[in-house]
Amino acid sequence: MKRTFTILLLLFIAFPIVGQDIAVFSGTKNPTTATVSNLTAEPLSRGPALTVAGGNTFNSGNWATGDKLNVNSYIEWSVTADAGYIINISELQINFDRDPDGLSHFFTGNGPSKIRLRTSLDNFTTDIYSNDKVSNSGLSPVIETALQSTTGGTITFRIYGFSSTIGMLGPLGTFDIEGGLGKIMGLDHVGIRLAGTVTYDGLLYTNNQWIPRPPSATTADDNVFIVDGTYTVSDKVQVKNLTVRPGAGVVIQKTGAITVNGHLTTADNLTLHSDDDQFSSLIVSDSVIGTAKYQQKVSIATPIGGSGNSMLVAAPLSGEAFNVFRQSNPNITTNKVKTLALFGPFNKVKSAYATYSNNETTPLTAGTGYRTAIVKNGVLNFAGTVNTQAIHKPILNSGTDYPEWNLIGNPYPSYLKLRDFLAANNADFSSEASGLYSFHGDPTNGWTIWNLAYLTLHPDAHIAPGQGFFVASKAGGGTVTFVPEMRTVGPLKSFGVQNEQVSKKTGFLKLHLTNGIASYGTDFYFNEQSTPGLDPGYDAAIFGDLAPDFAIYSHLLDDHNDKDMAVQSLPYSDLLNGTVIPIGINAAKGQQLRIAIASAILPEETEVYMEDKLSQTFTLLSRHDYVFYADANVAGTGRFFLHIIPSTLFFGDHEDYSPQLFTSNGSRMLHINGVVRPNTSLMVYDLQDRLLLSAQLDEQATEQHLDLSDLSKGMYVVKLKNSFYDKIMKILVQ
Repeated sequence: MKRTFTILLLLFIAFPIVGQDIAVFSGTKNPTTATVSNLTAEPLSRGPALTVAGGNTFNSGNWATGDKLNVNSYIEWSVTADAGYIINISELQINFDRDPDGLSHFFTGNGPSKIRLRTSLDNFTTDIYSNDKVSNSGLSPVIETALQSTTGGTITFRIYGFSSTIGMLGPLGTFDIEGGLGKIMGLDHVGIRLAGTVTYDGLLYTNNQWIPRPPSATTADDNVFIVDGTYTVSDKVQVKNLTVRPGAGVVIQKTGAITVNGHLTTADNLTLHSDDDQFSSLIVSDSVIGTAKYQQKVSIATPIGGSGNSMLVAAPLSGEAFNVFRQSNPNITTNKVKTLALFGPFNKVKSAYATYSNNETTPLTAGTGYRTAIVKNGVLNFAGTVNTQAIHKPILNSGTDYPEWNLIGNPYPSYLKLRDFLAANNADFSSEASGLYSFHGDPTNGWTIWNLAYLTLHPDAHIAPGQGFFVASKAGGGTVTFVPEMRTVGPLKSFGVQNEQVSKKTGFLKLHLTNGIASYGTDFYFNEQSTPGLDPGYDAAIFGDLAPDFAIYSHLLDDHNDKDMAVQSLPYSDLLNGTVIPIGINAAKGQQLRIAIASAILPEETEVYMEDKLSQTFTLLSRHDYVFYADANVAGTGRFFLHIIPSTLFFGDHEDYSPQLFTSNGSRMLHINGVVRPNTSLMVYDLQDRLLLSAQLDEQATEQHLDLSDLSKGMYVVKLKNSFYDKIMKILVQ
């Protein structure tokens, strides 16, 4: 309308535009919209009481005739911010018109003479603009506002109209949104414009810098938007929602971790890195749009059919078909004609590892473990879905050779808390082999086992991303559950013993057997939760129940079930009172074998002896390795015994008056040096508590000796007793 356009020009002069136009709506019969970035809009629509009127504009009829607002008589439009964004509207302008003009209203009636403009921000209860004398000549007001949406929220506008009139022909008067605002933001026939800003509610990365500041461990409530460039994370950070625009990227280094407390949108451009013992983490609480990549460092190689140098892995991201995964990982070991790849799960039916062909399309699934190897140092490149939900993995006790064993793994691109995992799943594991069994390299060299005994020394132990491991199912099978609450961030090393003691009443000892080429180990834990018998969750049998041809292991002190134990957990009191543990060794003849302490966390003055009954020798492993030549096959227990003894025990008030006792192997003498109390007697017992020698010590002498030449080689108990104290120690007679 010409008259309306003229008024519009005058209004532009009277009301200067404040702010940038962010959204416009056409006043045409078929309404359209245009918006700035990070904003979407819904075009004009009518409330349920209105009808479509004729003409080329957005014209509506059947408005309420009463003098009271009708909640169903309105025209509506809205704008919605993208995730993480906030809409700020400083002004809006509308070109509307009430019809008809002139005398025709006597026949058709008039459209609404009263209008109210309201928004969804207060559920359409407050007027931001009102007009009780809407004219027939058209009107284009500029309305200054201070409207603000929630983050990612919507603002809906409604013009309510009422107090229309009825003509001789009925209530045919109309009210329309016209196009008199002209062409704005490339849209013709604009009838409504909104001005203001669309701002990101959080931290913005663009042009290689952060606005207003970078994410950190204290930004858990901040949204983060990566507009362009690559954001590299080397520390632990927390955010609310994380959005990565296409063309931009995020790289989480091996020391880094991102915890997303809301939603993640990746555009397939987020990558995590690791090395041999440090792994990056990604934890997402809510939904994930897009995929991610995980580059898992490995450094192992072997041909198919070769011995060892394989490893157990799990997919930290799931859903990628193996043939696609294979193309991304040409360094996976293959057969000579390169048709088979050394990669596959453990086949329960065949009791053997599967070996995938290059064309295998089976996807890598969450919670499944795989055996693999690569031909050179490098990485395994995983791509796929970031798992955020609970994963339930059935485990079976079926098959022939290894019925209880199931190969599974960490399904998340983050560490898992070992304590939480065991607490949730121990009831589904075998009582004799409860825990996580894994290896790096050749499993015949021994397995790394994490169970409740390990936790007594390492309460904060974590399972690394991409870690595969075996578990032994209870009879009848069970289900292993991974839940998001188990997730945590590093950096902590993957499977491995750290030399730290968290309690005065915990201990550890690892024995190592080697022939110069192969090696094998067995572990002993000492804590207040264990007994000399089978302690489910603390004791762990060797994988497959029987030790391999080259191995060192132990048998339980009580509950003699002849199980070959990889881990034996014993009472801490055994370190104070002494204990003797049956040791099994398997080795072929013709080898020089060496038994050594690989690692130990023991009380001071604890001595560890290896007894070889065949050679009738005791070797103090605390000082020397035991080396012997196997001139015949060595197998089973009965020949070797581990003696763990305190060098001295005291009972009573010994103060500084206790003499020193020690043996002289050359002269087979027991020496007593120092002042003794009156009426001090000395007794020598064998390990069956039989008294063999006794003597009364001279309180005036500071050096005394007892001849041990009548005793055969072996271990003995010496007791020094008086009315003040008892001193007990073990000695070795060679």
